[in-house]
Amino acid sequence: MQIPSELVSLILADLYYKNAQSPFSTPDYSTLSACSLVSSLWTVPSQTLLFRHITLEVARAFGRYVDGPSRNQALLSHVRVLSVSLSFGDRSDEQDPVHFPVSTLVAILGCCPKLYELIIRARKLFSLDSASKSELADVVRNAPLCIRSLRMLECGVQSPILYEFVALFPDLQFLTIGVEITASPPPWMPAFQLYELKLYRTLSSEVLTWLLSASRTTLRILELRDMPGMHTQTDLAICCSGIQSLRLMRYNSHAAAILTQCTNLLELVLLNVPAFVSIPDLPPSLEHIAVLIQTYTASVDLQPLIAALDVLPRLRILTFMGDPQIQQLPQLKAICLTKNVALYTPRHKFWINDDPVVATSFPRRRRSTSNFYLMN
Repeated sequence: MQIPSELVSLILADLYYKNAQSPFSTPDYSTLSACSLVSSLWTVPSQTLLFRHITLEVARAFGRYVDGPSRNQALLSHVRVLSVSLSFGDRSDEQDPVHFPVSTLVAILGCCPKLYELIIRARKLFSLDSASKSELADVVRNAPLCIRSLRMLECGVQSPILYEFVALFPDLQFLTIGVEITASPPPWMPAFQLYELKLYRTLSSEVLTWLLSASRTTLRILELRDMPGMHTQTDLAICCSGIQSLRLMRYNSHAAAILTQCTNLLELVLLNVPAFVSIPDLPPSLEHIAVLIQTYTASVDLQPLIAALDVLPRLRILTFMGDPQIQQLPQLKAICLTKNVALYTPRHKFWINDDPVVATSFPRRRRSTSNFYLMN
């Protein structure tokens, strides 16, 4: 009996992530490759998923495939996410299994017209030379590319490479910066209007103001993983009224001030319940609160969270990731039941890691193969 094609697609979607519970879910290439050999009915959907996300581990092999005679343009049109580690020079080092030159990235960009997200590590590349800039600009201008998401995860602190890449993508909406940036911004002002900004380190006022110069009315999701300073609070003030999702990994008085300025929040995500700086009055617009409790101890005080829940009329969901032995957890469950708030308690304690797509509601759908259809 032949399995319906719809069921095959559902099976493959379920198998796609190697470890769906991991904070950094990656495709299960081995299983997908095996599935592509089952029968002709399985081949096309399996190969489609194989090419959706090119991770760092397979990027070098993918670069060789793009340059080879057997490349399949139909399969390349399915690529949505590409992760690369760039190095200086114009040739790949066969002794280096990960890094490759900018020329290989140029070739890939020219063959992947539906690429949506570019993830860059550039520890071995300080800056693009003039030839590389010209080649990248030409391929972006001439190819039907529309990259919406850029994640700069590694580069030198004083490197200008972030500015060099954002200059290429005027349609950028999602930006993640995983490093400290001290290089001064260029004299030109960015045209991109950000929907989401994720910062792993606190940026200087000069850099943050430059990045947000065209995003005052468009920024909807803000994630701060480092301790914000006074200038961060001031620089973000012009964007705060439009922010719908605020995610704070470190909490201090400036984080509290930023939270106070976000008067139209739909989602708030916190790492631990603040112990030394109180949570301010939360906006009544909130629909989802997520709290990740890092410590495994029953002494965590949930009272600030319980008090907040009591006065939020539109709250629908509370995501609580913490030790089930916390003493006040029964009280938290009781108030959720009284307020008709859905309490979600995932077993794994991972920070939110969702796909860079525009949210229709919060919490935004977690990583899923169905999000690839929104990446166009």
